[in-house]
Amino acid sequence: MDFKVILTPQAQDDLREIVGISQRRTTPSDELRGDQYTYLAVTAREKFIVSYLTGKRNYSNTNDFVADVAERIVGRIQVTTDSFRPYQSIVRRHLLERLDFATMQKLYAIPFDAKGEAARRYSPPQCTGVKIRIQAGAPRQDRINTSYVERSNLTVRHFNKRFARLGLGWSRKLENHKHAISLFIAAYNFCKVHSTLGCTPAVGLKLATETWTIEKLIEVVSATN
Repeated sequence: MDFKVILTPQAQDDLREIVGISQRRTTPSDELRGDQYTYLAVTAREKFIVSYLTGKRNYSNTNDFVADVAERIVGRIQVTTDSFRPYQSIVRRHLLERLDFATMQKLYAIPFDAKGEAARRYSPPQCTGVKIRIQAGAPRQDRINTSYVERSNLTVRHFNKRFARLGLGWSRKLENHKHAISLFIAAYNFCKVHSTLGCTPAVGLKLATETWTIEKLIEVVSATN
C-alpha cells in the first residue's frame, strides 16, 4: 500500500483553524483554543483517509498521530511527508523495520515588496521547485509526492465551514471541532463517491462493498457504540 502523510508548515496548504479565540490572544499553556491543526494520513491510490488527529502542531501530537498510523497499516509502507522536522525521527521510530520514507519540500516564490504581498494574499504563491530527501529505505521516486494529501486538505476545507477563513463558522470549542472533523472524514471515506475513483475510498480499498448512505453510517456508528 502506498501511504502519504503530510503536515505542511505553509499556511496555504495546512489544515489550520482558529478555535475559540485567535492564537495571539492565547497563553502558552492554552491547549484548547487558538490555532489547531488537523493531521491527515491518505493512501495515494485509494484516496482513503487512514488516520487523522486534531490538536496543536507539536511533537507529542505528531508522535500520537504516527503511532496510530503504524497500528492501522500492515506490511511495508512508503511514506511521503513535508519537511516538518518532528516527522523525520518519529516516522522512523514507529515504522523503520518496514519503511520507505522520503520528504518533499516545495519551494515558493517570495514577493518582493508589500504591494506584491497584498496582491497575492488570497491566492497561492508560485511554486518554483521541490527539494526531495530520502530519509529511510528505498522509496520509489515516482511515488514521492505530497500533492495527494494537499488535495485532501482542500477537500476538508471546502466541505467543512469551520475551516473557512474570514468568516464566522469557526469552532468555539475544540471538542466540537474534533467531532465535526470526525463526522466529515467518516462520510468522506464511506459515503462520498470520489470523482477519480468512481466509488468511495472505502470501496476502493475493499473495506465496503457499496456506497453508504448517511443513514447507514449513523446506524453502524450507533451499533458500535
